[in-house]
Amino acid sequence: MVVLALALCTKAGRSLVSRQYVGMSRMRIEGILAAFPKLISNDAEGSKSRQHTFVETDTVRYVYQPIESLYLLVVTTKGSNIIQDLETLRLISKVLPDYCQPISEEAVSEHVFELVFAFDEVIT
Repeated sequence: MVVLALALCTKAGRSLVSRQYVGMSRMRIEGILAAFPKLISNDAEGSKSRQHTFVETDTVRYVYQPIESLYLLVVTTKGSNIIQDLETLRLISKVLPDYCQPISEEAVSEHVFELVFAFDEVIT
C-alpha cells in the first residue's frame, strides 16, 4: 500500500489537516488536494448513497468518507490495493472520534497535532 497523504477537509475542499507520507513538493500536494472537490462534485449523487467512496485520476486514487460536515481523505497511487486503502480509511475513521468530539472544524483545529500523531500510528 502506498499512501501518499491523509487529509481532513471541509465539504468545500479546504484542507484542515494533511499529512504526507512520501516525498513530494508542496505545490504537488496542494494541487492534488485542490482537485478533490472538483472530482467529487461530478459524482455527487452516487456519493450520498455509499458509505465509502473513491475517485481516480490518471495518477492518484482518492479514497474518502464523509464524516459529518467533513471529508476524511486517503490519497494513494493507482497501483495501491483498494481493499487495504479502505481498511486504512476505516481505521482512521474509528480513531477520529477519540480526538474530536463532535467532529467539526473547531475540534479538528484544537486537536491537530494529536490527529497527525494518530494518522502516523495507523499508517506505520
